[in-house]
Amino acid sequence: MAFLSEIVAYGGLGLQLVALVLLLRGPITRYFPLFLYLLTSVCLTLSLIWVYQTRGVSDELYFSVYWGGELMTDLLLFFLVLAMTTRALEGNPMRPQVVRLLSIIMVVALVIPFLMFDSTVFGRRWNQSVGQLFNFGAALMNLALWSALIVSKQRDRQLLKVSLGLGIAVAGSALTLGVRQFTSQGDVLRTITDYVYRACQIAGPLIWCWAFRPVKKNGTEAPPAIATTPSLG
Repeated sequence: MAFLSEIVAYGGLGLQLVALVLLLRGPITRYFPLFLYLLTSVCLTLSLIWVYQTRGVSDELYFSVYWGGELMTDLLLFFLVLAMTTRALEGNPMRPQVVRLLSIIMVVALVIPFLMFDSTVFGRRWNQSVGQLFNFGAALMNLALWSALIVSKQRDRQLLKVSLGLGIAVAGSALTLGVRQFTSQGDVLRTITDYVYRACQIAGPLIWCWAFRPVKKNGTEAPPAIATTPSLG
C-alpha cells in the first residue's frame, strides 16, 4: 500500500505539472484560479515529499505540512468553483443570486468547524472533519456549476471537463475522509475507499490535461469547442 501511495503521489504530481504547462501555453488567463490552485498543490506536494524523505511520516512536521496543505488547497477549491461559476453564468440574469448562494455555502463551511466540532482545534480528528466538510461544500458548489453549464444555451465543453475533474477530486476526498472517521486501519471499507481516493487523485489531473490538450485542425490550433443548444423561443 505504501509503495502504491508513492506511485500515485508522484503520478498525480506529474499530471498536475503537465496541466500547469498546458495552461501556461494556452488559456491561463481564462483559468487563472485553477492555475493558482495547481501551483499551490504542486508546491505543497513537493514540500510534503521533502519532509517525508528527510524527517519521516511520524515526525510532527509531516503532520503539520500535510494537514496545513490539505486545508489550504481545500480552501482554494471554494474560490476556484466560485470563479468558474461566475464565468459560466456570464450574461445570465441569475448570476447574482447563484453567486450569493455559493458564497453563503462557503461562509457556512468556514464557520461550522469552529462552532460545532468539539474535538481539539487543528488536531488530527478536527482536521479530518474540516477537510471532509470543505470537500463536501466544494462538491455542492461544483454541482451548482454543472447545473449552470447544463442549462446554458452555449455549453463550454472545456469548462465542463474542468468541472468534471474538479468534481471527481473533491468527491473522492470527501468520501475517503468521511469513511476514515468511522473505520480503523485494515478495515475492508477503508481499504476500498483508499483505493478510490488514489484513483481520484489521478483521474482529476488527467481530465484537466485532457481538457487543455492542444487540439489542431488543418494545421492550426482549434479554439475550445462550444456546443450550442437550440433556443426554445
